[in-house]
Formats: sequence, C-alpha cells, structure tokens
Amino acid sequence: MLLVRPALAVLFAMLLSSAPVSPAHAEGRPSGGGFGLALLSPGQHADVMKRVDSYALLETFLKACGRPPALESRFRRLVRGCIEPGTVNTLAQHFRRSLAARAHHRWDCVSASGRQMIARSEEAIRTTVADVTRLCQIAR
Repeated sequence: MLLVRPALAVLFAMLLSSAPVSPAHAEGRPSGGGFGLALLSPGQHADVMKRVDSYALLETFLKACGRPPALESRFRRLVRGCIEPGTVNTLAQHFRRSLAARAHHRWDCVSASGRQMIARSEEAIRTTVADVTRLCQIAR
C-alpha cells in the first residue's frame, strides 16, 4: 500500500473544507506536477468525495439565493499546477453530479436564519480560498 504524505491529505482536506491549516503542512509535494487522488487511501478518497458533495450543497444553496459562488471555476483556477489535472477533472465531474442531485431542493434565503446561513457559507468559502491559495503557492 502506498504511504500517503501528510501534506497531500491536508491539502485535499483544505481544498474541500473550511478549516485553517499551517503552511508547513504543504511540504512533501510529489515530483511530477501536483497532488492526485491516486495517493489517497480509500478512506481519504471517500472523505474527499463527501467534502465535494458538501461544496455542491453550498453551491446549490448560494445559487438559489442569488449569490452563485462559481466554485468549480474558482477551484480550477486556484489549484492549477498544484493538483493534477486528471484529479481536478474527477473532482469536477463528481461535483457536477452532486449539483444535479440537489437541483430540486428548496431553500430559505430570506429569513434571518437563511441570511445567517448565507453569510456563514460565504465566509467558509472565503477562508478556504485564502488557505488553499497560500498552500498551493507554497507547494508550487
């Protein structure tokens, strides 16, 4: 079994979560142009896909509320040269399938709790984008 470098798991977790991570965890990037899903254990792979589903849920919610975050295009720009293109495509395909599965959901965008959820969702995305930008700059 392939030993997964901690930086890879941390970077993937950062790509698809909102938890801040230290730049020191970005070291250990494999030679060959970027991180890839093939280096993850089955459990880590499943976790990444669950996180992709969570971001599809956020995308669906924010888009329905008139605040589309365009996560796929942002993600592609953000990780260019940091994540292998094949991995990016695999994650994007899963994201699109997850979006389609949630297309029928109805959302509360106008109540106080709905507006609070919009603000929290957008803040989580901002934090993730900033952290991943920093990690990918270090990893390049």
